[in-house]
Amino acid sequence: MSVQALPRISVIMTTFNGAEFIEQSIGSLRAEAGVDLDIVVVDDASTDGTLARLRDIGGRDPRVRVFAGEKRGIAGSRNAGLAEVRHELLTFLDQDDLCMPGRLARQAALIERTPGIAAVMGETLLFQTLGPDRMPLPGTDTARVLGIQLSAGLFRTSAVRSLGFNTTFAMADDFDLILRLLEADHEIAVEREIATLHRRHAGNTSGNIAALRLELLKVFQESLKRRRAAGRAGPIVHPLVASMSRVGSPLHAG
Repeated sequence: MSVQALPRISVIMTTFNGAEFIEQSIGSLRAEAGVDLDIVVVDDASTDGTLARLRDIGGRDPRVRVFAGEKRGIAGSRNAGLAEVRHELLTFLDQDDLCMPGRLARQAALIERTPGIAAVMGETLLFQTLGPDRMPLPGTDTARVLGIQLSAGLFRTSAVRSLGFNTTFAMADDFDLILRLLEADHEIAVEREIATLHRRHAGNTSGNIAALRLELLKVFQESLKRRRAAGRAGPIVHPLVASMSRVGSPLHAG
């Protein structure tokens, strides 16, 4: 009897001064069972010892490949990671978040049995404090949301590579990618399962809500221009697009 091959998944993690949480985050990936992982970490010129920690982790686990270079920002670092990934399925993980146990194998199975979809996006559990089991402590503030969180999704690498990330955005490149995928008629399935744990703290990239809202406005404006040029000026109807209206609320997962 033949042994079925494990789903092969690449992960892109971008880091900048993430030494405080980076080992926990990568540890949540290394602990995943039932998948063959290729973990691509792109350090964005950290100055706090993050790169040394990453190289130590990579020296102990060949699945973790570390790349460092000039300051590129999140979108530029994600593009650098895209150039290095090896597998046909792709996900992301922020430097301070954690992969929900079992979600990669579950989402890979969903994509494999649904050839027509380009991606699947799960829900995000926002938290502030973890217990020793790497789950939010009872009684601490949490919220469960469906939002634009790349680390809650699994994508076909070819679909993301065909578009890449727009480096003119400092914070909203993920929103822009999702809209361009939908504009290109790539189907994104939604699953009502927690896929990622998103840590809320003072250093969150999207903490500047006013700046994020301005970028998101530009994302929508550029999307509308593209759709008008293509003769498709009607609204994009999708749960993920609807979730963008929540940016700035306490439940936003960016």
